[in-house]
Amino acid sequence: MPSILDVPAKGFSIFSKKRVSVKQFFRCDIREMTDTRFADARLGQSKYRSSKEAIHAATSGDHASALRRLAKRREAVATAEPFTVAIIGFADAYLYCNGLLSYILEDTVRILDVHNTSNTEVVIKLSELFRHELPETENSNRGKFKILYHADNIVACLYISNGIDETAYLAAFDLRLGTVKFVKELDSTEKIFVRHNACFLYVGTHSELGTDGYKKWIIRGYKFESCTWFDYKIYLPDLVGSEIGQTVCFEIHDGFFYALSNQTSFEVEEIDWTSFYHCARFPLDSPCLALLEITEDENMWRRQHQEGPIDDRWTSLSMHVDECTGELMIIECRKEWQHGSSKSQRTCYTTPIKFLKEEEEDCAECSNLSSQPTSDPLSRSPISSQDSSAYPGMETKRTDFPDERLALLIDKDDNSHYIYPPARLPQRTHPIDDGPSMPTLARSCVRYYDTATSTFLDLIDDPPQTDPYIKQRITLRAGTRNPKSVLRHEAPIPEHGIIRHASDHLPTALEELYDHRPVTSWPKEDKEARQGFSTEELNNILNPPDFLGNVEGTADERSVIYITGDGRKSRGLKAIVLISFDPALKLAGLKTWSNGVQSSKGVGEGPHIDGRATGSYLEDTEITPDHKGKGKQKALAVSAGEVLPQPEQVTCSWLTTERAMYRDVNVAYWLGT
Repeated sequence: MPSILDVPAKGFSIFSKKRVSVKQFFRCDIREMTDTRFADARLGQSKYRSSKEAIHAATSGDHASALRRLAKRREAVATAEPFTVAIIGFADAYLYCNGLLSYILEDTVRILDVHNTSNTEVVIKLSELFRHELPETENSNRGKFKILYHADNIVACLYISNGIDETAYLAAFDLRLGTVKFVKELDSTEKIFVRHNACFLYVGTHSELGTDGYKKWIIRGYKFESCTWFDYKIYLPDLVGSEIGQTVCFEIHDGFFYALSNQTSFEVEEIDWTSFYHCARFPLDSPCLALLEITEDENMWRRQHQEGPIDDRWTSLSMHVDECTGELMIIECRKEWQHGSSKSQRTCYTTPIKFLKEEEEDCAECSNLSSQPTSDPLSRSPISSQDSSAYPGMETKRTDFPDERLALLIDKDDNSHYIYPPARLPQRTHPIDDGPSMPTLARSCVRYYDTATSTFLDLIDDPPQTDPYIKQRITLRAGTRNPKSVLRHEAPIPEHGIIRHASDHLPTALEELYDHRPVTSWPKEDKEARQGFSTEELNNILNPPDFLGNVEGTADERSVIYITGDGRKSRGLKAIVLISFDPALKLAGLKTWSNGVQSSKGVGEGPHIDGRATGSYLEDTEITPDHKGKGKQKALAVSAGEVLPQPEQVTCSWLTTERAMYRDVNVAYWLGT
């Protein structure tokens, strides 16, 4: 007789897409899905406490809706079946991070809160900003403006003036107060990045030339409260790699700044065995040598070179907060020819970041601190690129090389590495069989791995080969796996029925522990064609006819946002397309998609079982961007809907709040049922 956990949730309308097994997602009692008390305990104290839904529920108190939203969002990602698709604007360039979309349109920067689906956008008028707030650029010719980062109502931007004497400025703006935090002239913008929160900002460039002739990362911090830069620059001489998102990455988490690399040395070692992750961190309020922490090689094993060659073009490296534990995890996806196979395969590896325990470093730190002339942490010795002793634990142990003849050829100039490889854990290893349907790298516009659902999510450009007139066809692909039931000994083993461990052989363990779903794609052209559905208009949203080519995108656990267009037919502008897996997305005027045609029934919050809308229906419009990129339309009728909290009233000429552009574009569909 099947357990209650194996029974599909047929009586629950919280799953709008299709019938979903409760066991598949939560492994918990069904009453937890409907009883607010159990939902409260489940989200507040269980393994989902670090999800955005749980964090929001902690302040709103609506834990039941948050749990429904979480379940539907995860199912939508795992099956590549989004809830919303829309054209939300036109732009010259964009940045999507932390749920916020910032895009540049001529002389303005427009910022939309995508996760909270605001009906308005914060608009920065660049001409007014330069005239009144940035006197440093007053004599500069019109230059290039780039958005670098956005978090906690603060935007960090880069301005590079034109002319013979090209000058670069870094500026940060407080959108809530309407103030300029700082403007700083930069010595270099090579590989520039910014990470910040509400209290601190760190900017880094790959511009410090080391004694070995290789460029190194240099980072400097700023404290918003005191409006001052920290006295010392931070040098990371042993952080190898220059491509952010591929060989290095940087994040701020839980009061620390993290720098991560998947490279071991600047030069290719002819004799080498092992690759490691190298991670460094320091407190945001004290960027000094004494408080710098470095991971040890033994705790950060990456791979053995004998596992096979890597196609580095497909490698992606990032750090994400685990929704279950709240800890920062390394996420690396690689395409490898494993163990000499003639077929390459993509695999995602998750690795926890382990630092030396604080008490183990106390003795060494005390001796360093005692030699300092002052107790002020900001006056302690900076991290120098010439001081190799600044990185204890980074020296390679050369006494334990394998018993091979190659080891006899190692000399003092080699930087070889070796440890006995630990066993790979199946829960931290996820291979995917892309099959023949996976396009080339040039056709893969977005590659994202969602750790919460163990899903490879790809946005690809896959035009049909049978129709030469179709130049672009955007498609979502998802490959996921689900945990199987517990393993038990089979007859005639004496321990028949008793729970057992998985096999020590990794491929066997992966088969025993996980059920790998076939790779699925969306839109499902063949299926919908057989049912008589027309996907022509849906494809016109994903592939706007006047905005084809040069697709670039970004993804997170809730949305995929990409821009498309080569600018030849749209005066240099590109269309911004949103694909959302969030059932609570509330775009004003959202229309339902029914049998391939739009419906006059509006749709509101996903978690609401009645599905009533907050906005009214918008008539069909013909979209053509005007000189500011907004859509001109034949008719427009939009209800006000829910208005999210706006920034404080400010009296600056360069900052204002305007109607969100997606409301003028008027192409937004709800795909749920």
